[in-house]
Amino acid sequence: MSRWRTKFTPPFFTVLIFVYASDLLSKLWILKKFKAQGQSEAILGNFLFFTLTRNEGGVFGMMQGHAWIFQILTGFAILFLLYYYYRSPEGSLIFTLAIAAILGGALGNFTDRFYGSTPGVVDFIDVRFGQFRWFIFNIADAFICVGAFLLAIAFYKFEKAEKAALAAAETEKAGSGKV
Repeated sequence: MSRWRTKFTPPFFTVLIFVYASDLLSKLWILKKFKAQGQSEAILGNFLFFTLTRNEGGVFGMMQGHAWIFQILTGFAILFLLYYYYRSPEGSLIFTLAIAAILGGALGNFTDRFYGSTPGVVDFIDVRFGQFRWFIFNIADAFICVGAFLLAIAFYKFEKAEKAALAAAETEKAGSGKV
Protein backbone atom coordinates (compact mmCIF):
# COMPACT_ATOMS: atom_id res chain seq x y z
CA MET A 1 0.00 0.00 0.00
CA SER A 2 2.88 2.38 0.68
CA ARG A 3 4.02 2.23 -2.98
CA TRP A 4 0.52 3.31 -4.02
CA ARG A 5 0.72 6.35 -1.72
CA THR A 6 4.18 7.37 -2.89
CA LYS A 7 3.34 7.11 -6.60
CA PHE A 8 -0.16 8.54 -6.74
CA THR A 9 0.49 11.82 -4.95
CA PRO A 10 -1.60 15.00 -4.62
CA PRO A 11 0.17 16.64 -7.62
CA PHE A 12 -0.66 13.56 -9.72
CA PHE A 13 -4.35 13.61 -8.75
CA THR A 14 -4.60 17.40 -8.99
CA VAL A 15 -3.41 17.43 -12.61
CA LEU A 16 -5.41 14.32 -13.52
CA ILE A 17 -8.66 15.73 -12.11
CA PHE A 18 -8.04 19.22 -13.51
CA VAL A 19 -7.45 17.90 -17.04
CA TYR A 20 -10.37 15.47 -16.90
CA ALA A 21 -12.85 18.00 -15.45
CA SER A 22 -11.82 20.89 -17.71
CA ASP A 23 -12.10 18.65 -20.77
CA LEU A 24 -15.55 17.30 -19.89
CA LEU A 25 -16.92 20.68 -18.79
CA SER A 26 -15.63 22.38 -21.95
CA LYS A 27 -17.30 19.70 -24.10
CA LEU A 28 -20.60 20.09 -22.25
CA TRP A 29 -20.34 23.86 -22.66
CA ILE A 30 -19.68 23.69 -26.41
CA LEU A 31 -22.54 21.22 -26.92
CA LYS A 32 -24.85 23.63 -25.11
CA LYS A 33 -23.57 26.64 -27.06
CA PHE A 34 -23.67 25.06 -30.53
CA LYS A 35 -26.50 22.86 -31.70
CA ALA A 36 -25.34 21.93 -35.21
CA GLN A 37 -22.26 20.04 -36.36
CA GLY A 38 -19.89 22.50 -38.07
CA GLN A 39 -21.33 25.57 -36.35
CA SER A 40 -18.46 28.00 -35.75
CA GLU A 41 -17.64 31.26 -34.00
CA ALA A 42 -14.49 33.41 -34.18
CA ILE A 43 -12.83 33.77 -30.78
CA LEU A 44 -9.54 35.48 -31.60
CA GLY A 45 -9.62 37.24 -34.97
CA ASN A 46 -8.96 34.89 -37.87
CA PHE A 47 -6.68 32.73 -35.75
CA LEU A 48 -8.84 30.90 -33.18
CA PHE A 49 -12.37 29.63 -33.69
CA PHE A 50 -14.68 27.35 -31.79
CA THR A 51 -16.14 24.90 -34.32
CA LEU A 52 -18.30 21.98 -33.20
CA THR A 53 -17.25 18.65 -34.71
CA ARG A 54 -17.47 15.06 -33.62
CA ASN A 55 -14.49 12.85 -34.37
CA GLU A 56 -15.61 9.26 -34.84
CA GLY A 57 -12.07 8.12 -35.59
CA GLY A 58 -8.67 8.45 -34.03
CA VAL A 59 -5.95 11.04 -33.84
CA PHE A 60 -6.18 13.67 -36.61
CA GLY A 61 -9.48 12.12 -37.70
CA MET A 62 -7.96 8.89 -39.02
CA MET A 63 -10.25 5.91 -39.56
CA GLN A 64 -13.53 7.82 -39.32
CA GLY A 65 -16.52 5.66 -38.44
CA HIS A 66 -14.47 3.18 -36.43
CA ALA A 67 -15.02 4.69 -32.98
CA TRP A 68 -15.29 1.25 -31.36
CA ILE A 69 -11.64 0.50 -32.20
CA PHE A 70 -10.57 3.66 -30.42
CA GLN A 71 -12.78 2.89 -27.44
CA ILE A 72 -10.86 -0.36 -27.00
CA LEU A 73 -7.43 1.15 -27.74
CA THR A 74 -8.00 4.06 -25.36
CA GLY A 75 -9.10 1.67 -22.60
CA PHE A 76 -5.92 -0.38 -23.05
CA ALA A 77 -3.79 2.78 -23.17
CA ILE A 78 -5.26 3.97 -19.86
CA LEU A 79 -4.59 0.62 -18.20
CA PHE A 80 -1.07 0.51 -19.64
CA LEU A 81 -0.25 4.05 -18.43
CA LEU A 82 -1.50 3.29 -14.94
CA TYR A 83 0.52 0.07 -14.80
CA TYR A 84 3.62 1.68 -16.31
CA TYR A 85 3.50 4.61 -13.91
CA TYR A 86 2.94 2.36 -10.90
CA ARG A 87 5.80 0.01 -11.88
CA SER A 88 8.25 2.78 -12.84
CA PRO A 89 11.00 3.77 -10.42
CA GLU A 90 10.35 6.85 -8.33
CA GLY A 91 10.44 9.61 -10.90
CA SER A 92 10.63 13.33 -11.09
CA LEU A 93 7.78 15.79 -10.74
CA ILE A 94 7.90 16.34 -14.51
CA PHE A 95 7.39 12.60 -15.08
CA THR A 96 4.47 12.54 -12.63
CA LEU A 97 2.80 15.58 -14.22
CA ALA A 98 3.34 14.19 -17.72
CA ILE A 99 1.67 10.86 -16.93
CA ALA A 100 -1.18 12.63 -15.10
CA ALA A 101 -1.80 14.99 -18.05
CA ILE A 102 -1.81 12.14 -20.57
CA LEU A 103 -4.09 10.03 -18.37
CA GLY A 104 -6.47 12.94 -17.73
CA GLY A 105 -6.76 13.58 -21.46
CA ALA A 106 -7.15 9.90 -22.29
CA LEU A 107 -9.87 9.54 -19.64
CA GLY A 108 -11.64 12.64 -20.99
CA ASN A 109 -11.73 11.28 -24.54
CA PHE A 110 -12.55 7.77 -23.31
CA THR A 111 -15.56 9.11 -21.37
CA ASP A 112 -16.62 11.20 -24.36
CA ARG A 113 -16.60 8.17 -26.67
CA PHE A 114 -19.33 6.61 -24.51
CA TYR A 115 -21.32 9.81 -23.90
CA GLY A 116 -24.33 10.82 -25.93
CA SER A 117 -26.13 9.25 -28.82
CA THR A 118 -23.35 9.77 -31.37
CA PRO A 119 -20.11 7.83 -31.02
CA GLY A 120 -16.87 9.73 -31.10
CA VAL A 121 -15.22 12.64 -29.38
CA VAL A 122 -16.38 16.27 -29.32
CA ASP A 123 -13.70 18.53 -30.82
CA PHE A 124 -14.05 22.30 -31.03
CA ILE A 125 -10.73 24.18 -30.85
CA ASP A 126 -10.07 25.32 -34.40
CA VAL A 127 -6.73 27.05 -35.11
CA ARG A 128 -6.12 28.70 -38.48
CA PHE A 129 -3.10 30.42 -40.04
CA GLY A 130 -4.35 32.22 -43.15
CA GLN A 131 -5.36 29.47 -45.56
CA PHE A 132 -3.82 26.76 -43.36
CA ARG A 133 -6.21 25.09 -40.95
CA TRP A 134 -4.97 22.79 -38.21
CA PHE A 135 -6.96 19.73 -37.14
CA ILE A 136 -9.82 20.61 -34.80
CA PHE A 137 -9.08 19.31 -31.31
CA ASN A 138 -10.24 19.52 -27.68
CA ILE A 139 -8.69 20.18 -24.28
CA ALA A 140 -7.95 16.48 -23.71
CA ASP A 141 -5.96 16.36 -26.95
CA ALA A 142 -4.01 19.47 -25.96
CA PHE A 143 -3.07 18.02 -22.58
CA ILE A 144 -2.10 14.68 -24.12
CA CYS A 145 0.35 16.61 -26.34
CA VAL A 146 1.64 18.68 -23.41
CA GLY A 147 2.02 15.48 -21.38
CA ALA A 148 3.91 13.77 -24.22
CA PHE A 149 6.26 16.77 -24.45
CA LEU A 150 6.85 16.69 -20.68
CA LEU A 151 7.41 12.94 -20.85
CA ALA A 152 10.09 13.46 -23.51
CA ILE A 153 11.79 15.99 -21.22
CA ALA A 154 11.57 13.57 -18.27
CA PHE A 155 13.07 10.72 -20.32
CA TYR A 156 15.87 13.02 -21.50
CA LYS A 157 16.63 13.98 -17.90
CA PHE A 158 16.50 10.33 -16.79
CA GLU A 159 18.93 9.33 -19.54
CA LYS A 160 21.25 12.24 -18.77
CA ALA A 161 21.29 11.36 -15.04
CA GLU A 162 21.89 7.69 -15.83
CA LYS A 163 24.86 8.52 -18.07
CA ALA A 164 26.30 10.83 -15.38
CA ALA A 165 25.94 8.09 -12.76
CA LEU A 166 27.66 5.54 -15.03
CA ALA A 167 30.49 7.98 -15.75
CA ALA A 168 30.92 8.68 -12.02
CA ALA A 169 30.98 4.94 -11.25
CA GLU A 170 33.60 4.33 -13.94
CA THR A 171 35.71 7.23 -12.64
CA GLU A 172 35.47 5.89 -9.09
CA LYS A 173 36.31 2.37 -10.24
CA ALA A 174 39.34 3.64 -12.21
CA GLY A 175 40.52 5.74 -9.26
CA SER A 176 40.43 2.80 -6.88
CA GLY A 177 42.48 0.61 -9.20
CA LYS A 178 39.66 -1.86 -9.92
CA VAL A 179 39.62 -1.93 -13.70
